[in-house]
Amino acid sequence: MTSDVPQSSLVEQVTQRGFAIVNNCLTPQVVSRTIESTERARQQTTSPESVANTSGVYALRNLTDVVPEVTELISSPAVVKLVTAVLGDGAFMVRSTLFDKTDGANWGVFWHQDLSIAVQQRHEVEGFHAWTRKAGVQCVQPPSEFMSNILAVRLHLDDCSADNGALKVLPGSHRNQQLTSDRIESIAAETSEFVCDVPVGGALLMRPLLLHSSSPMNKPGHRRVIHFEFAANELPAPLEWRYRIPCQLEPNGNV
Repeated sequence: MTSDVPQSSLVEQVTQRGFAIVNNCLTPQVVSRTIESTERARQQTTSPESVANTSGVYALRNLTDVVPEVTELISSPAVVKLVTAVLGDGAFMVRSTLFDKTDGANWGVFWHQDLSIAVQQRHEVEGFHAWTRKAGVQCVQPPSEFMSNILAVRLHLDDCSADNGALKVLPGSHRNQQLTSDRIESIAAETSEFVCDVPVGGALLMRPLLLHSSSPMNKPGHRRVIHFEFAANELPAPLEWRYRIPCQLEPNGNV
């Protein structure tokens, strides 16, 4: 597994633009194994983590619970290198989701920020609000300083382009705190969007506060993406992260 972006450039891109693209992250063998394991889980449509419509399951929340094999990706050299370059050696995974756009589940998403985190239990702590439960997991919106320090890593199991619903971003918009809908519209009107074309096996790194959207696919096929979120900071007690899987190499150093 390799990455083709120097660490200094990677950190600069994430810092300045709010995102970076790495074309080579997962080998074809790892992509194939990951597709096989996630496809098996998608057949179990009664799982509470499954998000489905009449066409079948198109998303899996709490992915490391549903498909334990994907935890291997978190300790793979390429992913560890990317995450630690931005967050440091103490980083850990705090959320995982599988998304798959298909002909039968062909959604679009307006410009938005990702604003919530998953925690163990609800505790009333100043600045933490908008409590919800998703697939049995307690979620909450933390103060913006917590979201600004999270790094999302999207691993692509298919080629992703404008034709099949690639993520679109507004570079630099991650420097904002939580935005109102009016302010989002204003920034979108003033900023040129960037379409994140990412090949199969590639990775997109982004800050959750970066404004992003996507369009429906206009060609048949799959657009499978594993979305990991990583942090390096603890939450104020008594709050605890729901997931806390260390982003570090396994003893054998590979996947």
